[in-house]
Amino acid sequence: MRETVRGKTRIVTVTLNPAIDRVIIVEKLRVGEVQVGQTVLRVPGGKGVNVSHALVALNVPTIATGFLGADNRVDFLPLLSNPMIGDQFISMPGRTRENITLADPNGVDTHIRDRGLAVDAKALEQIRDLLGELATKQTTVVFSGSIPPGMTGRDFAALVDLCISAGSRVVVDTSDEALEAMRDKKLWILAPNERELARLSGRDLPSRQEQLAAAKQLLKRVEMVLFSCGKNGAYILGKGFASCARANLNPEWVRNTVGCGDVLLAAFLGGLWLNKSPREALVLAVAAAAASAAHPATATWDDSILEELLTKVDVQDV
Repeated sequence: MRETVRGKTRIVTVTLNPAIDRVIIVEKLRVGEVQVGQTVLRVPGGKGVNVSHALVALNVPTIATGFLGADNRVDFLPLLSNPMIGDQFISMPGRTRENITLADPNGVDTHIRDRGLAVDAKALEQIRDLLGELATKQTTVVFSGSIPPGMTGRDFAALVDLCISAGSRVVVDTSDEALEAMRDKKLWILAPNERELARLSGRDLPSRQEQLAAAKQLLKRVEMVLFSCGKNGAYILGKGFASCARANLNPEWVRNTVGCGDVLLAAFLGGLWLNKSPREALVLAVAAAAASAAHPATATWDDSILEELLTKVDVQDV
């Protein structure tokens, strides 16, 4: 693994399909009926945006880029005006999508995802040119989230290839067509969840043993696999090492699970940036993800809860 030197590397997050995340509490959600809901949260988001937000909470500076709709870019200013985030987003005509989570306090959350703002050939050229400037041997480039309408898996792969060719360490956390396009890429970190790992494998993976075997196969071309298992924690696998960790969060503390996977990735990267080992970074990552679940806001946590959870992480080598 290439040495990570604090202060001499930079982390660039790429959010090609950002969103405004809105959480509405609906008591005993019933499909097909008129019901009263209460909006409890409306914040700028998207997976890469969440990664930048979480990195800053760990005092790790970041540059954030991707596409934003000019009509509601103002909604992102409270986050992007943070001096530790370098705002390099490309403005496009129209509005950034708004995703909705219907949260039933007594049941399972329902997530409604808008497709996003469509990009054209000019926008694709702009992001290629920008990444051509940002990607260097001293840069970690994090592609996080889905691709927008107008972008193909081939387009996404071309952006990844551009950054790899520049010598950057490339991290990918994506899904669907964009994930399929990563099958032959030599990445630094790939961060799938259980469903995404099965898609990469081309078959169902019903047992944890089969999932880990599939993750290890990825190490033929990926330096590390950060495998997320939701409330069951996460695994980090690399050439010659593998660890799993789980934070013991009281289920009654859970407030909002949106963005927990992004916090997991951000805290792992932040841990490496702070010169922690992959195993130590994993402990920080699962604790931060759990602390985020205990906070009503997306990709946010109370430091006191994080500190407590760090003492309650079960970690072992596998």
